[in-house]
Amino acid sequence: MNEKYWMWRETGVSAYELTPQEALAEAIENNLIREAFQVIGQGKEAFVCWGIDEEERQIALKSYKIYRTTHRQRINNTSRISPYQVIKQFAKLEFYKTLDLFELKLPVPQPYKWHDFSFSMELIGDNAGPSPLLKDFSKEYFDDPSELMEKCIDFLYDIFQLHYVHGDFSEHNIILHNEEIVVIDFLQTKKFALKDSIDGGSKLIPLTRAYRILQRDVNAILTYFKRCHRLQADQNEVLDYITGDIKNKIEKELELKHEMSY
Repeated sequence: MNEKYWMWRETGVSAYELTPQEALAEAIENNLIREAFQVIGQGKEAFVCWGIDEEERQIALKSYKIYRTTHRQRINNTSRISPYQVIKQFAKLEFYKTLDLFELKLPVPQPYKWHDFSFSMELIGDNAGPSPLLKDFSKEYFDDPSELMEKCIDFLYDIFQLHYVHGDFSEHNIILHNEEIVVIDFLQTKKFALKDSIDGGSKLIPLTRAYRILQRDVNAILTYFKRCHRLQADQNEVLDYITGDIKNKIEKELELKHEMSY
């Protein structure tokens, strides 16, 4: 670990983006990971390493970066805490959201441990390495991609009926393992109320906001299957299926919003 990094982190006056080596050094020190094999994913928000932990489990370690596009506005608007505290909060939020969904029996990795801006979770794969993301498969791989599309829609149904929306549901956040899907990346995931009128301090989002997020998720995954597999699906029919009995509450709240706009 270089001296300049520690100085900037302790003072909180300035910050720069952590390298995978720096994040791994802290993760090893904090017993999140014992040995790292390779970086298996890297995006604008975070990177993910494959390794093993002290209990000999195959794990994926996710570490957040600093001053990427997604974070910049929130960091600049957070004057009383350092950028390192901001991404620490992001890692904590995603860890506990993933834990909630895992305990609800949804197909997500089991989270193991969180510390600072990293957390460890079950590796979806085997001893040879991680299973690939949906985006990495060629269209020739699937004999019947419609079955896979149904599984993706069923996941959105299951999570919505548990009063959650994913918020970033696409081929980039779906792992295909043993012909089943496992969903990842839950920083944007929200739990919603069954109404729009909620207390100011509530951690729930309004119902119609959740519905708008769901619409984006559905559009993203249907666009993927249309573009890559030439599968057509009626978005409104898919939304009706996913919302189920909650659809009536959504329509009622939308009517109230329309009446209040006049």
